[in-house]
Amino acid sequence: MYRRQHSDLTKKQGETLNVIRDFLAQHNYAPSYRDVMRAMGIKSPATAYNHVQALREKGYLSLSGGQMRSVELTEKGNVFIRSIILPLLGTIAAGRPIEAIAEQESMAVPFELLPNLNCYVLQVRGDSMIDDGILDGDFVIVERNFYPNNGEVVVALLDNENATLKRYYRERTRIRLQPANKKMRPIYAKNPVIQGIVRAVMRRY
Repeated sequence: MYRRQHSDLTKKQGETLNVIRDFLAQHNYAPSYRDVMRAMGIKSPATAYNHVQALREKGYLSLSGGQMRSVELTEKGNVFIRSIILPLLGTIAAGRPIEAIAEQESMAVPFELLPNLNCYVLQVRGDSMIDDGILDGDFVIVERNFYPNNGEVVVALLDNENATLKRYYRERTRIRLQPANKKMRPIYAKNPVIQGIVRAVMRRY
């Protein structure tokens, strides 16, 4: 399971950083605001300026004298990985099952964490998976795969309304949903609806 610090960038800020990084790699000199505008398909120099200033304030870029042609990637900017925007569908319980919540938000996810593009993101609530390093507040990247192997961490829907995050084990007459917390007991179900398999965890520090 891969782990990476969650990016603090908005979707557009992440796109701006990718444009600047790609331009620097291709041309060996910094882009202008108009170069950024063209690459992003935006019409306002002020919008490009605001995105660049946000990246500078967040520590991804440095600008000597405030001039765009002097832009350089900081160490933080250099380790930023090209991201994909995935739907953030709400929260998932790592503890007692809670009602499944479907929200319409999105989140930038490093491309290297994805097994494929058929994925979504949930935020973890609870501490039943702490021994596996999945903590309250973490974000899990979930592949829409409904056929887990024993031992994989899954999003399981119980009674068609309560979602929970647990390790999956098929037993002779039932499914055991096992927490990774010695203080908690497993959940047993005959036919839980598997909504996906956890493929990565991201954490905001």
